[in-house]
Amino acid sequence: MPNETILILYFLMWYLLVGLCLLFILSGLDDLFIDLYYWCRYVWRIWKTRRYSPLTYEQLLAHEEQLIAVLVPCWHEANVIATMLKHNTYSIDYNNYYFFVGVYPNDPDTIAEVQQVANLNKHVQCIIGEHPGPTNKATNLNGIYKFIKAFERTLNQSFTIFVLHDSEDVIHPLSFKFYNYLIPRKDMIQIPIFPLEVNYWNFTHWLYADEFAESHTKDIVVRESIGAHVPSAGVGTAFSRRSLEILEHSDTGEPFSTDSLTEDYRTSLTLRVYGLKQIFLTRHIIRMQWKKRWFWGQRYVQKPVKEVIATRALFPLEYAKAIRQKSRWIIGIVFQEWRHSRWPREWRVRYTLAHDRKAFITHFINGFGYLTFIFWVLYAFFTNANPEYPALQEQFNLHPWIKGLIFIAVMIMCERLIQRTIATFRIYGFIPAFLAIPRSLYGNILNLHALIRAYSIYFSSPKKQSSGNQPVWDKTEHQFPGSHLLVPYRRRLGDLLLEHSLISREQLRQGLLEQYKTGERLGQILCRLNFINHTQLMQILATQYNLSLFPRDQIPVARNRCAVSLSKRKMKWLVNHGVSPLKVDEDKQCLIVAIEDPTNEQLCKKVIHYVAPYKTQFMLIDG
Repeated sequence: MPNETILILYFLMWYLLVGLCLLFILSGLDDLFIDLYYWCRYVWRIWKTRRYSPLTYEQLLAHEEQLIAVLVPCWHEANVIATMLKHNTYSIDYNNYYFFVGVYPNDPDTIAEVQQVANLNKHVQCIIGEHPGPTNKATNLNGIYKFIKAFERTLNQSFTIFVLHDSEDVIHPLSFKFYNYLIPRKDMIQIPIFPLEVNYWNFTHWLYADEFAESHTKDIVVRESIGAHVPSAGVGTAFSRRSLEILEHSDTGEPFSTDSLTEDYRTSLTLRVYGLKQIFLTRHIIRMQWKKRWFWGQRYVQKPVKEVIATRALFPLEYAKAIRQKSRWIIGIVFQEWRHSRWPREWRVRYTLAHDRKAFITHFINGFGYLTFIFWVLYAFFTNANPEYPALQEQFNLHPWIKGLIFIAVMIMCERLIQRTIATFRIYGFIPAFLAIPRSLYGNILNLHALIRAYSIYFSSPKKQSSGNQPVWDKTEHQFPGSHLLVPYRRRLGDLLLEHSLISREQLRQGLLEQYKTGERLGQILCRLNFINHTQLMQILATQYNLSLFPRDQIPVARNRCAVSLSKRKMKWLVNHGVSPLKVDEDKQCLIVAIEDPTNEQLCKKVIHYVAPYKTQFMLIDG
């Protein structure tokens, strides 16, 4: 006789299967609308944009530089903030700006790092807050904003653009030019955020890459197109002065809401409700990048690639840190914002809020969907061994329409995977796109865990927030990319050429205009225009990359000496890749090599990995 408990479980799981299917299809129809709208718009814009000329670098230069304030809140960021400030202040193609870094009096390590950079760079200001940390992020931003207002009186100038960034961000060099071009015609500008590339098997970080690739190449594009809410990501967001003044609290003068863990989302939503102009800026430029040639000829060649104007960063690499960050986002966007703003009257805003807030249930649907699938697979084996129990097929025979329901759900799931794969391919290429399929399974499990944690935190905490009981900054530990992901901090080539009086400012301007059109390296352009010669370029590149020069005519002798210590296979590999081994230091386990072009980061990275355990020291070939 069949066990009663198993029969009860059988019917419970059957009804769960039907319920999950219905909910999955309802959620999928929302996503399907966004996908269909995007591709219809994509085809339409191919035809429409033929009549318009793309924005040129000359047009960006024609606009007088407005004063930009970059707000960077910090709490325990001593390991990244100095590198971030050094890299970005020397790479940004803009002059009229200041970084305002907000720190806490009880965080001396971060203060010391910021002060050290501020002492060397006039563009950096260290703002020590009035209260010990951690407060929440909005309180830190409000403290920075208050300091900026006082700083304006010292400068006798007003900031017209306010940009939000975090301490791990790699800012695109041209992003400030675009903000300057569009503000004050626009009140808020959000540019895409794309995580940097790491090892393919770090699924946690790549999950962020998948999600941002889809959201910031498709979903947010559709939201802007239908005139809905364009959410601020908290980084790569620029506000006009007018927009923040409208948001200022009547009593405190603070523009950022301190009772939310996602003050960026609330700020952008409030601006949309007030009817201010928001845009999601999707622009790209052509850059020449070193690419591997797989079959013949040179191992590496320079190819033109589209480079999106976007902020790059390292996101959490570990499961536990991702859970913390995603839980904070769910609490702020779904729970706190639902309670605070309810449902605004305009249908377009309501629709996008519903799209964001459905996470309170969809993560459960996806997670429990896996459990349901595993149950029915195991149950099929069980009924095969125990035929006296009812099989799943019996329910399909009684309710044949459920088969159609499951088929629709499977088709929607496949469509979603295809869209995610296309989005990842668009930004990162084939291999990351292919791996996005298994990552989606991992992502659903991670998101379910984050949702459960968010429910636990939110519904176990008091809902009435007084000024003395604000939510604390549930901060994610940040990392700034190292040399294997990012070309190390260095001075710009144009600045060095000007400093050495090798070119004039007008010649540099001509070179930059040509670079924007062709994507070539600036040094190649200046040589082609006969503004500098090859020897001068090599000397400046050596200074820029902090490399020593090695005479070309001495390479054969040095290479022969190295042949004694290095294997024939290693020697052949290095020579075939255009790398000349110069010296092997067995005591220090160091190999010194000479290269032609230090801008070929891919080759440098490959050499470092290939010659391990030797440490690699590079020199530049002179002559």
